[in-house]
Amino acid sequence: MMFVSGVVSLYYQSDQDVQQDPELQAWIRDITQEGFTELPSFGLPSKLCSREELCTLLSVAIFTASVQHAATNNGQFDWCAWIPNTPCTMRQPPPGDKDAVTMETIMATLPDISQSCMQMAITWHLGRPQPDAVPLGHYSEEYFTETKTLELIDKFKEELREIEEHILQQNEGTEPSYLFLLPSRIENSITI
Repeated sequence: MMFVSGVVSLYYQSDQDVQQDPELQAWIRDITQEGFTELPSFGLPSKLCSREELCTLLSVAIFTASVQHAATNNGQFDWCAWIPNTPCTMRQPPPGDKDAVTMETIMATLPDISQSCMQMAITWHLGRPQPDAVPLGHYSEEYFTETKTLELIDKFKEELREIEEHILQQNEGTEPSYLFLLPSRIENSITI
């Protein structure tokens, strides 16, 4: 959140600046009144009144589209490639009596080879690094040109490098290593 609050502070010097930004207010109004009308009942305001509210909203959006997505997406092939872990379909209804289940029943219930191959192909395509992936903290286009903003971006990238080094150190000697949330493997946004 430090990166987000740093950038917000550069563009909004006060809470009043947030309140008086017509594009920002139109954006939050559109989200809460047109897009996700149930969000105000979850605590999302239909008007942003402070830099802190803006920072929180932006941080949650960035986290959801980057880290949280990586946590659920990046390991799905490892999890789903073993079909009994998460079968995409079942060919028979669940048994009514668990004691009557045999290996034959299980095999007749799990997806057939064609369905299993389809599941593996889909999860491989969804979970693999995308060819157009942009890592967290990087931008494919030059959205920012101001020196102070570029300095904040560089500082954020350095913090991400330090986090990655720490994760790699924590994983030394562990098998299997958990590398799905290395910052270099977290995309800047959802690309699938």
